[in-house]
Amino acid sequence: MLVAEFLASDEAEDLSDRQAASRCADHIIDYGCAQDFGRPLRVSPAKVETFLLDWLPRKVMLLPAEQHAMPHVLAAWVRWAGRRRELPPEAIEQTLDAVFDAMGTFAKVYRDPATFGLDTEIVARLLPDADLEALPRRAFAFPLLRGHYDGVDLATLDPSQPQARRTLLAADHDDAQARPTSEQHISRHLALSDRLWRGDPPELWEAAQRLLDRGEHRHAVQHTLMYLIRDAGDDPARLAAELASLP
Repeated sequence: MLVAEFLASDEAEDLSDRQAASRCADHIIDYGCAQDFGRPLRVSPAKVETFLLDWLPRKVMLLPAEQHAMPHVLAAWVRWAGRRRELPPEAIEQTLDAVFDAMGTFAKVYRDPATFGLDTEIVARLLPDADLEALPRRAFAFPLLRGHYDGVDLATLDPSQPQARRTLLAADHDDAQARPTSEQHISRHLALSDRLWRGDPPELWEAAQRLLDRGEHRHAVQHTLMYLIRDAGDDPARLAAELASLP
């Protein structure tokens, strides 16, 4: 609702890329809710500077169009939110100055996805729905997206498709000593990868990150999670409890 109101406002009328502006506004609201005690409409020089130069580069992978649009969307948001909250003009101007002063630095500290080791082609395969927040967990679920396996060029496979997923996971299990991996084992990996792709439940990826932060190997973390899914069966409450109990 806030995004719709913002995009319909006079302050946002000069934003030419409406899709990018909508995504940028989503992130502004997310930041205000998660980091500013549920206050997305509160604006201040310190808040916009921290948002642009610290939180965004660490937490959000913006597409190139969104990187270009973000400072302009934020400036429009400051004008709109400031008017809605009836801030004095000088307070709005001070906050806008902070946005403009941070623009040059933002362009330097924020990087394109390619600099994180994921080129645009791989990003597009992992994000057919443009769900940017899903990128880390999907890359964790399907780390092998290039190369050849059993005569198949993995770069041609779409990880959003079930049969392609099975091939990608089988390739990830390809043993140099040709030891076979059972279909049941691959099926359990498929169940985990499907949940990670959809983010269902959110606690699944949160638990994976905790284990990875402890230095656990990726494949070992996947095994821990997929056996929890197996044991929980169709009981989401049990799965949530088991995930919460992981260190």
